[in-house]
Amino acid sequence: MTLSKKYRLGISTTVDYSVSLERLFKAFSENQFDFVSLGANLEQTCFFNRSEFGSIRELARKYNLEIASAHAPFGGEYDIASSDHNIHEQAIGRLLRFLEHAAEYKIPVVIVHPHHFFLDSKDACLERSARALEMIRLSQPESVRLVIENLPAAEGSWICDGLLDIFDDECFGWCYDCSHENISGPPFHLIERHFTRLETSHLSDNNGKYDEHLIPGDGNIDWDSLKAYFDRADKIDHMLLEVGTGEPLNEPVEKFVERAAIRIRALLERAFHPADL
Repeated sequence: MTLSKKYRLGISTTVDYSVSLERLFKAFSENQFDFVSLGANLEQTCFFNRSEFGSIRELARKYNLEIASAHAPFGGEYDIASSDHNIHEQAIGRLLRFLEHAAEYKIPVVIVHPHHFFLDSKDACLERSARALEMIRLSQPESVRLVIENLPAAEGSWICDGLLDIFDDECFGWCYDCSHENISGPPFHLIERHFTRLETSHLSDNNGKYDEHLIPGDGNIDWDSLKAYFDRADKIDHMLLEVGTGEPLNEPVEKFVERAAIRIRALLERAFHPADL
C-alpha cells in the first residue's frame, strides 16, 4: 500500500485584512498551522517599512510561524503585462524592489500575478508578460524563488499555460490556485497538465462562477481528486490555504480559521465529508 504524503499546512493573511496580524497569527498558531503567507496588502504587511516589518517578523516568531512566502502587489502600477509602456516598465522595477526586500527579509518565495485585466488580445498579453518575466529573471535576487499564479477566466488559464511552456522550472515555479482554475474551464484542466510544476498553492473553494475564497467543502471543487494531484507532485510538500477575500468576515476570525483547519486536515486524512463538519 502506498503511504500518503505528509504535508505541512499554511494559510495566507488574506483571511481578513480588517483584523490585526497579531489576532490572525494567534488564531493560525492555535489551529496548528506551520507557516504563513503574507497577502498582497501593503498596509497590512508594511513590506517597505523595514522597522515595522521587523515587528511583524517578531510577531511570527512569537507564535511559532514561519513566513514562508509573500504575495507581491498586483494590478495598477504593479501590472507587469500592462499595454501602457510606462506602467509596464515601472511595474517591472517595482516588482524587482519587492523581490529585493523579500531577499533582505529572508522570505524564500514570492507569488506573482503575471498579468491583470487587459483590453487587447490574450496573445499580446502573454507576450508582454513573458518579456517582463524574462527581464525580472535576469535581475532578481538569487535567494528568492519567484512563482507565477494562474488567474481566473479562460484567458487567465491560457496565459498561465503558455508561460509554463515558455519558462521551465529552473526559471520560475507555479502557484496553483484551484479556485481560479475552477472558474476558468473544465475541472483540473491546468493541474492535469502541469502538476509536476506545483511548488505552492492558493487553496480555497467556490461554486464555479465567482472567486469566492470559500473554505474547502463550501463550494463544488472535488477535493479528493485535487489531493490526488498533490500526492503525485514531487516538488510540493505543503498545502497553502488562501481562504477569505480580505474583506471583513461574517463570523469571528477565530471560528473561520478553526473551520478551515478542520477541513484541510479532514482532506489529508481522506475523511472529507464537509456536510458532517
